Amino acid sequence: MIIRPSRYEDYEQLVELENLIWNDENTPLVIEWETAEEYAQHVPPGSLFVAIHEGRVAGYISVKNPTMLESNRHVWELAIGVHPDMGRQRTGSRLLAHIEEKGRMMNIRKICLRVLATNERAISFYEKNGYLHQGRLVEEFLIGGKYVDDCLMYKLL
Repeated sequence: MIIRPSRYEDYEQLVELENLIWNDENTPLVIEWETAEEYAQHVPPGSLFVAIHEGRVAGYISVKNPTMLESNRHVWELAIGVHPDMGRQRTGSRLLAHIEEKGRMMNIRKICLRVLATNERAISFYEKNGYLHQGRLVEEFLIGGKYVDDCLMYKLL
């Protein structure tokens, strides 16, 4: 498995992956991408890191500063997506390790994320990778007629 910056030629597979993995159980807003071109307008090449396994996109990870404040530049917020068939390859853990190493090299002190409380599998995954609970936004979203908490997690590098 290799991890590298995304390229335009990855985008057809990234659109497939995005449309496959996101649903009402794991995101407050499901976005259905129609084409690679549409995806590229919102997610430019090089703005994510992709995990390639046997020539296929197995997953991706992206980071951004959560605010524009200079005093918050030491923090990254991550987003990650992994193909369901790639869990046994430790794709998600490899992507996290990759971005954590990049963060250390760039003097990032903290990586944070948000995950719906209904996504117990993801919460367990983050805990196994050393992420801690930072807080909880109670009844933050109304999804499918049910109020859902948003969990805040973090890891200090």
